[in-house]
Amino acid sequence: MNPVHPHDDTGFDAQARTLHRASLAQMSPQAMARLRAARHEAQRAAPASGGARPWRWLTATALTAVLAVGVGLQFLPQAPTSSSPGMTTPAPLASTDGDALDGTAAGTLEEDPDLYLWLASAEAQPLAME
Repeated sequence: MNPVHPHDDTGFDAQARTLHRASLAQMSPQAMARLRAARHEAQRAAPASGGARPWRWLTATALTAVLAVGVGLQFLPQAPTSSSPGMTTPAPLASTDGDALDGTAAGTLEEDPDLYLWLASAEAQPLAME
């Protein structure tokens, strides 16, 4: 036999295949039959490979999702409740014209969206130029 370089996988593979074929050629048919029967019996006796694994993956996925939701809820702003003692409501913000705005993002929810549509229209351009 020729020495095989340790990093040459193709030579090692070819040499292993050659040795395997030679060993199979020297084996008696009775021994091959016993080995084949033992292999089939071992495959029948082995538990099914997919039996418990889906439950493991499902459990791991569910636990990860619950933890992600729990961590995400920690970053949400807490809304004050009326039953909390010591909590005060924020004072309304004052606008430039003296009207009081509500505390939700300085009253942006109270504005009319049609105003922005009008500002984008052709009618607003000449008025803005005056």
